[in-house]
Amino acid sequence: MNLSRRTAPYLNQIISNFLKKHDKFSENPSWEIRESNVGGFGVFTTRDVAIGEVIFIDVPVILGPRCIPNCPILCVSCFRKTDLLKPCISGCGLPVCSNECQNSSFHQQECRLVRQLRHGESKDICNKLFENLTPLKSLFLDQNDKDVVLSLIAHNRDRHGHEVDTLKNGFGFEFSEDDEKFMKFVCCVMDANAFEVSLSGEKGDSSLRGLYPLGSLANHSCTPNLTHVFNEHQEMVAKAAVFIPKNTELVHSYTRIIWDTTTRLYHLHCTKHFICKCLRCQDRTEFGTYMGSVLCKKCRGIVSPVNPYKSYGKWQCQDCKTYILGKDVKTLTTLLGSILRDLDSKGFEFIYNFLKGKLKTVVPDHNQIAIAVKYKLIWLLGHMDGYKYKDLTLELLDIKEELCKDILFVLNKLQCGQCKLRGLLLYELYCCQREKIQRLKSNKQIDLYTNEIQNNLDEILLIMRYDVAAPDEIKKFLDCDLKE
Repeated sequence: MNLSRRTAPYLNQIISNFLKKHDKFSENPSWEIRESNVGGFGVFTTRDVAIGEVIFIDVPVILGPRCIPNCPILCVSCFRKTDLLKPCISGCGLPVCSNECQNSSFHQQECRLVRQLRHGESKDICNKLFENLTPLKSLFLDQNDKDVVLSLIAHNRDRHGHEVDTLKNGFGFEFSEDDEKFMKFVCCVMDANAFEVSLSGEKGDSSLRGLYPLGSLANHSCTPNLTHVFNEHQEMVAKAAVFIPKNTELVHSYTRIIWDTTTRLYHLHCTKHFICKCLRCQDRTEFGTYMGSVLCKKCRGIVSPVNPYKSYGKWQCQDCKTYILGKDVKTLTTLLGSILRDLDSKGFEFIYNFLKGKLKTVVPDHNQIAIAVKYKLIWLLGHMDGYKYKDLTLELLDIKEELCKDILFVLNKLQCGQCKLRGLLLYELYCCQREKIQRLKSNKQIDLYTNEIQNNLDEILLIMRYDVAAPDEIKKFLDCDLKE
């Protein structure tokens, strides 16, 4: 678009009209688009916002499969992952799960376009076509929706737009010059702004990405005050993770909260092409968590980078003041990362002994690798064969409880508020304590746990409300709340 048109009044108008079109605009909204010191424009509060309060609900202007190798296949109409997937009988090569989805207007439009643009038919599901489908969906947008897309920031690197090249060179698609140009622009916009979309019952990597216009205008911070979930309609529900005063900029995190600064900066540079200057990134201790630090070989003190933005520069022990080269720290963390990946094939005892043994001699308790190992153990205890809740001893339940509380402690120090990870950990803690309470004999202990369990459940329900990916048990609690 003409960048001179990209003003705060223009963005407020075009985004508000888009939300009104989908009946998601509330009168007197608690947000407003303004110029931002972080960069370009941002979304700001127009009043105080309470923790857990819904700030906005956004709708995807484009929604489609992620373009990643071996992207999990799902129905292109209802977006369900199911064993009932079959190739479209019309020969477009896209997966559908039922006659209803086969005949839906949503798919029929897509199917006709694919068959019109490509040479030949496909009687089988074509995974490569599925992976590169999303930019094709932009050709169905009306002019108003195209204007919404054109109002968003776009990355412009050589690798962007490869999906369109794959459709042309791999499948023989023939596009007009204007359509091809717009689709490549869409790829650049999606790269800069798209969100991974959670689906009901989905485990592991997300299969979908969506372009949420208002959500994409919120800038990044590694200590976000905004959290979001996706409901059953693939709408983004954005909520306050902490109390947010009036005139405060709303910020997401574009990275994993439990990554250390070096990892976050690298990820942001590679994927979003900027260097984060938030308070957490500037603090060599990461708010006292020392997530990126290692232990000194001489005195076992904590060693952190002198400059968090120069991980290959000097590192210094805070106790004996010894300097260490960044490349030596990198060698250690690379080795630990390799070991971490190998742990997927190991059992509980091996992983736990590694955590309490070798790992404790080289990194602090809340180092990123240590947190990742603890997270693996949390998801192993109570879920894996031989370690279901009924199989766990009281000692193992105590270990799981300690691990959950340890990471929750780190999240508190990182000022994450009611983020999604907090909700997941509280649920694991809730399940663990519920199992323990059935085995305790002391009424005093039972009363203590009962109060904690109820408090945790109340917070879990607040965090996971509207979340299509919430555990089934939590969804039942939420359904009961709605009926009362």
